Order: sequence, then C-alpha cells, then structure tokens
Amino acid sequence: METIPVELWQEILLRASTKDVARSCCVSTQWRDIVRDPSFRKLHHDRHATAHDVPDALLVATYNIDSQRVASVFPVEPAAVSPTSSTRTATAPICRVNHMEGYRIANICNGFLCFASHSTAKAIVHNPVTGERLEVPRAPRLPPDQDNARSPVTFALGFSPNNCVYKLFRFTNRTMDVYTLGRGAESTGWRRHALPLHPRNLVESKPAVVIGGKICMATIGPAPYRHPADNGTPGPVLVVDVAHEEPCTYSPPDYGLPWADAAVSVFELHGRLCLAIRTERMIQFWTMPVEEDDDDQPWQLLYKFKVVDDEIIRFNQFQRLVPMSAWLDGHTNTLCYREGNNVYRKYVGTTTATVRRFSSTKVVIMSWDSKICLPVASSSLSSFQWDIYAGYRPTLLSPLTFASGQHEEDDNKCDLFIRSLLRTLRSQKSQKCRPSPTSAGCTNAKRICCINPRGF
Repeated sequence: METIPVELWQEILLRASTKDVARSCCVSTQWRDIVRDPSFRKLHHDRHATAHDVPDALLVATYNIDSQRVASVFPVEPAAVSPTSSTRTATAPICRVNHMEGYRIANICNGFLCFASHSTAKAIVHNPVTGERLEVPRAPRLPPDQDNARSPVTFALGFSPNNCVYKLFRFTNRTMDVYTLGRGAESTGWRRHALPLHPRNLVESKPAVVIGGKICMATIGPAPYRHPADNGTPGPVLVVDVAHEEPCTYSPPDYGLPWADAAVSVFELHGRLCLAIRTERMIQFWTMPVEEDDDDQPWQLLYKFKVVDDEIIRFNQFQRLVPMSAWLDGHTNTLCYREGNNVYRKYVGTTTATVRRFSSTKVVIMSWDSKICLPVASSSLSSFQWDIYAGYRPTLLSPLTFASGQHEEDDNKCDLFIRSLLRTLRSQKSQKCRPSPTSAGCTNAKRICCINPRGF
C-alpha cells in the first residue's frame, strides 16, 4: 500500500460512499489523514451530493437531561448503520446535540440537520457524522402584520446541485427570507422576497423536503363552510428553486373528496415529490416530478390504501394532533407510513423508480403488509418528544466550512468587548514592573519588582 501514490488513494476514496469512507479511517493512518483533509471532504461532498441514492430516515428525540434540552439522533433502520451492527450499536444514537432549548428540527438536507427557533429567529446546521454545528445569524424582524403568534413561520435548509450552494430559508404567508451559507457573491446577509400564499397557511408541523435543488412544502387551505381561520383541505404545494430563489405553487391533486378534511405530508420517492393524503377512509400517495420548470405538472396516483374502522374514529377525533409522516426504506424497498403510534409497511419493490402515468380509476386499493404498534411514552416523560424525518444522506463535510465571515451583529459586539478586555489584561500582565517611588528604600522596590531584579 505504501507504493501507491496518495493521489490514487484519494481518487479511489472519492468514488466510495460516505459510510465506506468513514470506515476506511480504521484501515491505516494514511487513509485517515486523507479522509480528515477538509479539501477531500469538500470534493467528496460535491461528488455525492447529486447522487440519486435512496435517503435514510432518522428518528430525532428531544428531552431534558440535567435541566438541559438535548436532541438525540438515531437511524430508523439498523442497516443504515452497518449490516453487521450489534443490538447495542444499532440502538446507540448517531449523535447528541446539546443546548437545544427552544429549538426544534426544521428539515433534513443531504447530511445536515437544520434546527430552528421561531422565538429567536435563529437556526443551527448540524452534521451528525462529524458532530459539528454552525449557528446561522439571526433572521431579520418580520413585518408588523406577521410578527404575532397567529402567523406561521417555517425554516428550511436547501441545496442547489448546480453550484453546490446551501441556503437557509424562512417562510411566512407573505414573505420569504433567504441566507446563503459561506462566502460568495450572494452571501451578503439576509434577503427578503414576496411570497403570496395568503389566505393559505404553511403546515408548520410538516418539514420541507429538498428534491433536485428545490424545496417542497405542503400548505393547507381554508375549510369549506367553516370559520375562515380554520384549515381542513390540502392547499397548493409550494416549490422553491434554491439557486434562483424563485417560488411557485402547484395545485393539489384531485383526491376525490374536495370538501372533506384531509391531512397531508410530503416526502421524496425515487427523486420525485410524493404527497401522502389522508382522508377519513383512504390514504393516497400521489407523485409528481419537480425537475422541469413546467407550471402544469401532472399528478400521478401511485397507491391507495383503505383505512380500517378503528382508524376512522381516531382520525375524526385527533386529525390535527396525531403526527403523520411517510418515507421509503431503501434497504428493503418498503413504503412506510406513520400515524401516531402506528407504523404501516408495504413492500413496493423498485418499480416506482420509473413511474408510469396512472389514472385514479386504474389504481387498485391495496392493503398494508404489516402494522407496527410503537410504545407509548409514559406521562412522566412530559418533556419527551420524537418524530421520524426522511431525506438523510450522510456526508463528511463540516458545517463550519460555511462559517467564514458569518457572525451575528450582537455576537460581534460581545466578541469585540471580550477581545478588548483580554488585550488590556494581557498587556498589563506583560508589562515590566518598575520600582515605585517610595521612601522605604530598595528593600520594598525589590519585593515589588521581583520579575527583573537585575536592574537594581
């Protein structure tokens, strides 16, 4: 191995997956030095960030430890850690993120987790693999008509594969604020764009997904025959081009019950946007490509599942409170749907990689292969919260790579004062003591100037 040039090893490791590269650090010190090189990590990220592999799902749990809010990140599938992982290793967290008071996860973009605090308008970008985090400067104040508790606010981290740039977005019903991570022509602070969504609302509890350089988010529209403030029907899907910072909306699919209440969730399915719509008696999965800039993209119905009677009662009573999410387990090619404390699984194979155009009348109603009843947290765990998030593609790139030149104004003032304070203290310490004029003679002077007694 010593006769092989380092450049050749770099090229070989650049072609390997992130998980294999991380394991290669245990092979030799030469490989470890290669992997630890920040330039290698950046090249590896840029090459694999545009790969169309199936992302993993993560379980993120937040709870209190010693009066401190902690977020622990776990892989949902043990195979996502290692095919030979032991039970102890498979249940161990990938990482723990401390000091998360007031923060909750906004979304997952490639190998980064974005945590946001709506009260402080700040966000944290965290890499579970490296354990490093970056605090993004505070977002600007909202307009007076939106700076209240009734105005939904959603953060999302986006990535443009064309120029390998990450951007942080903050959405409201009327504005969209954007911040570019790292140095560059566009990293000039926060920028504000108009976002005409009113009277529709963003679904704050549903994280955004990033597909092909576009952020996709679900909205919800006014409920018919109800108070205008009530929401009950799926609204248009908001799609934002990360590179050009241009938003557009796509009308929701015709799921057959336009006047009925419905819950909605978005996720990625083989590189396409997939919309899970839950009505009283049916769960439908619709897909649509978002790569083309076509305002009239056709929705395609992929799967329909009938809801059993006991789940109908639960939906009517707790529709707005029960967590709902969906993802594709790429290791077993299984479609997973979570509702509350139940997870439903259906093997779908790899046929959805090339989606055909189906009409709603040709899709056969299917049944789930299995149902998993999750344990219910006890009442003593009042501060314990958890959810499952899809779209994770591990990376070795450190979020601190984007930290150059990024400091919040308030932090700058604190840093300037601290530097001034330390400079004053250290300059006083480094100064040589001089004998003070005293009538007590040289004895007192020697005791004071013991640092340099030769001068006396």
